[in-house]
Amino acid sequence: GKLDLFHSPDFVLPPTRGNIPTLLTVHDLSFVHFPHVYTKTLVDYLNKVVPWSVGRATHILADSQATKRDIVALWGTPADKVTVLYAAAGAEFVPVTDKTLCQTVRERYGLGDKPYLLAVGTVQPRKNYQRLIRAFRPIAANWPHNLVIAGGKGWLYDDILAEIAAQGLTGRVIFTDFVADKDLPALYSEATLFLMPSIYEGFGIPILEAMGCGVPVISSNASCLPEVVGDAGVLLSPDDEKAWTDTIHLLLLDAPRRSHLVGKGAIQARKFRWSAAARQLKAIYRQFIEK
Repeated sequence: GKLDLFHSPDFVLPPTRGNIPTLLTVHDLSFVHFPHVYTKTLVDYLNKVVPWSVGRATHILADSQATKRDIVALWGTPADKVTVLYAAAGAEFVPVTDKTLCQTVRERYGLGDKPYLLAVGTVQPRKNYQRLIRAFRPIAANWPHNLVIAGGKGWLYDDILAEIAAQGLTGRVIFTDFVADKDLPALYSEATLFLMPSIYEGFGIPILEAMGCGVPVISSNASCLPEVVGDAGVLLSPDDEKAWTDTIHLLLLDAPRRSHLVGKGAIQARKFRWSAAARQLKAIYRQFIEK
């Protein structure tokens, strides 16, 4: 049968025949802004194929207003050729109150019984974990909390892992490696604070997952993250280690403020829904099929 529309959901648009309308999703342009956090082979490849794909596509979908601005500014793409399609957290990201389940998840990932601060994301330089580990050192000296970093090993991560020993934090910073989807809600729910120190993101779903699970959020103010956090978390420069240390310390001292952020976070997370994204995408499909 005849192809009505071709949608590539991940940066690269393969050649298509005829006059088929094409949609391309571009999640972020971190490979342009921060090439040093990727392998040279990957950067060279993306710098060739992504601008070429953006130029050829009938229409572009971006994960955030920040990514849309990047696409328009870097490659001269007309603004009306780019539509923002927000992601969301899954419906399963709600507070987990089953203590047996939470204990099972703690045991599965070697988290012990101590309270912890949580960061979630692939272990790679763009996540800014080295700075977070350094910012955590004064916290570890004054609080019982561990720092848990949940995510599989990505690339260029040796220096990140070495920072733990360099800061004398062996045993206080825990890398879980990959966490199964079914365990994530309990992992979030057990955390005292959620930390997102990234230097650049296309969207930042873990922020909404944490908010859905009732965890106060401290986030970097880089790229799209203020769009996702809104007024429901604390925004800090990803470069200011002292600000991260001080803010973590103040929030650990201030239970009423943490509760206030939890309430605002629940409202913010509800603003992003996969059902709304699906309706918007369906309308976009229809728009280009009917042209």
